[in-house]
Amino acid sequence: MTVPLLAGLGVEALWNGIITDVCGFAAITYWQSVGLFLLGQLLSCGFILPVIMLFGGMHAMMHNRGDWHRHWHGMTDEQRREFIERRRDFFGHGNRFHDSANETDR
Repeated sequence: MTVPLLAGLGVEALWNGIITDVCGFAAITYWQSVGLFLLGQLLSCGFILPVIMLFGGMHAMMHNRGDWHRHWHGMTDEQRREFIERRRDFFGHGNRFHDSANETDR
């Protein structure tokens, strides 16, 4: 729950610093900015929070890079392909250009 509260500070600063001058809208309070952030989450199907979580995950991965690096390089080519396929299936899409290039290799 801290992400919306922190994002509220940014939304408030941006709104009051830009929108009020450019569009002539009224300034908003902190809690209104938190509400705008949450409304944006609902309207964008929660696109922003997963992006923030992804970068948080990448940050954690970089701190544990040695373990991940050793794990990845300890895999066989077949294990890597299986890992990539599982990830592709999990996210429900693939890279069509990469897929078509791999079809010629098989």
